[in-house]
Amino acid sequence: MMNSAFSMITDLIDNLAPNGPVRRLALAATASLLMVSAAQASTTALVGATVHPVSSDPIENATVLIRDGRIEAIGSDVDIPDDAERVELDGLHLYPGFIHPGTQLGITEIASVAGTVDTVEMGNINPAIRVEVAVNHDSELLPTSMAGGILSAHIVPGGGLIRGTSAVISLEGWSWEEMTLAAPVAMHIVYPPGAVDDEDNDDLKLINQTLDLARHWHQANAAANDGNGPAPARNDQLEALGGLLSGDVPLMLHANRYDVMEAALDWAQEQGFERIILSANADVQYLADRLAADDVPVILRDVYSLPTRRWEAYDMAFVAPAKLEAAGVKFAIADTGSGLQVANARNLPFQAGSAVGHGLSEDAALKSVTLWPAEIFGLGDELGSLEVGKRATLFAATGDPLEATSQIRQVWVDGQSVDLGRDRTRRLYERYKDRNANVQGR
Repeated sequence: MMNSAFSMITDLIDNLAPNGPVRRLALAATASLLMVSAAQASTTALVGATVHPVSSDPIENATVLIRDGRIEAIGSDVDIPDDAERVELDGLHLYPGFIHPGTQLGITEIASVAGTVDTVEMGNINPAIRVEVAVNHDSELLPTSMAGGILSAHIVPGGGLIRGTSAVISLEGWSWEEMTLAAPVAMHIVYPPGAVDDEDNDDLKLINQTLDLARHWHQANAAANDGNGPAPARNDQLEALGGLLSGDVPLMLHANRYDVMEAALDWAQEQGFERIILSANADVQYLADRLAADDVPVILRDVYSLPTRRWEAYDMAFVAPAKLEAAGVKFAIADTGSGLQVANARNLPFQAGSAVGHGLSEDAALKSVTLWPAEIFGLGDELGSLEVGKRATLFAATGDPLEATSQIRQVWVDGQSVDLGRDRTRRLYERYKDRNANVQGR
């Protein structure tokens, strides 16, 4: 079938571009696309592992059947087609890929080298920013993160008050278009800390004025479309706020310090925003009951942090996830999300594991880096658990992947095996592991 398709397409290329570099480029692109299509159409059976669906109880000695990049069947008695590639995983454990709920992976390479950082734009008001278009698919940090089980990530813009929209991407792909799983995911607004005690805070005034202008712009545009007035002058920034104002795009509200969080939530409700996601530090535990009552999900930033007040216990950040779980708040654990953290994004699951040692249930810990972020970002039908119909984005580990002693042995993204040798840290390890022995043998 692939050969016949290739013949038909080459005939068309011969008619349109009979010779020269254009023809060679077109033929190469066609061959690559057909090879990708053929790979995606393959069937794989992952056999013998203990499967941890996350959404249900583990299944021992199970099979996960993957077809066309999605999970077709899971169980201990799955019929394996004769044409399926069989991968034996005896003694290993299969888990859905981790989802980083707030990072700058792909838009920051080395935080101290300005030319590798593409996280902010000039000015405080940038709602038209679409972070996915800045993602560098060749980042050395992506294979390293995948080797740690981070297979998808919520990429967020930085800087300013209204920062623009975020996107969930797969860490595997040849371009940002191919990698983008969902966009826009949320519009990001930072609530000014100074507005807590100052009703005339200039930053908050600027945010409010921008939102009011956007409302008027969209009203005028709608009237023009109905033939009831002239069209307003084009304004990309105001136009970009349309999804937030209509409720189609959630608001991701950034705030630190519990009094700032409380003021930010009050402000968001006054503005009429109904779909709110709070991105906050461990202080969020002090608002747990309100968040549960208002059904506001949380991106909990940095379990590995110290208390900021003398009266707080040393482990106040470590117990925050358990406090949210006890109150019934849906949350996802993240690191700080800063450019300085991208090189260590692979350590995300260990933050969830450390929270288990401070009262968080093992079930909630695993969900906080898999299923819950998927659901918070509207991808619950695609990612976050191993279920029939979902993307076959998963990994095989020697044990509990929230434990630093476990090793990830194999990774699949949309059913395709990922070469873990692309991880630069592994390449360096292989290069230097026998250095002392080699030196002594000279």
